[in-house]
Amino acid sequence: MARGGIPLLVRSGRNPFEVLMLAACLCTGVVGLFEPATTSGAIVSLLPHWQVVTWYCGLVVGGAIGIGGVFSRGISSLAIERAGLIVLTCLTLAYAGAVVAQVGIRGTLPALFTGLFAVACAVRCVYITADLKRMEDIATKQLDGDE
Repeated sequence: MARGGIPLLVRSGRNPFEVLMLAACLCTGVVGLFEPATTSGAIVSLLPHWQVVTWYCGLVVGGAIGIGGVFSRGISSLAIERAGLIVLTCLTLAYAGAVVAQVGIRGTLPALFTGLFAVACAVRCVYITADLKRMEDIATKQLDGDE
């Protein structure tokens, strides 16, 4: 039990949906960087090359860090997972904004999907932060000798 009688609930990052979405980010980034001819060019062809490369690199970095955190052990695994999700949140919000700004109305649907993915990543970050705070409260309580 955490302070105030609130039970500790750790929202495991091993949810299959999250793991598969992180894997999709990683795979999409790798394919986009090393086999760009196999990707859809509908939106990418309308963006500057540097934005496309940044997008794919960010997917690789955020996906890899997030998956690393999901499959790590211990309290630090939550912080690692959160770091990957923060990268993906910032990246996908920036990408959604860039698509709408540069492509216009034709980019609304891809921007919406990407923007909502950013919201999902941000919500998971909030859950992880709450879990880490509860763990910290319990550790502090145990160190103080309170039962």
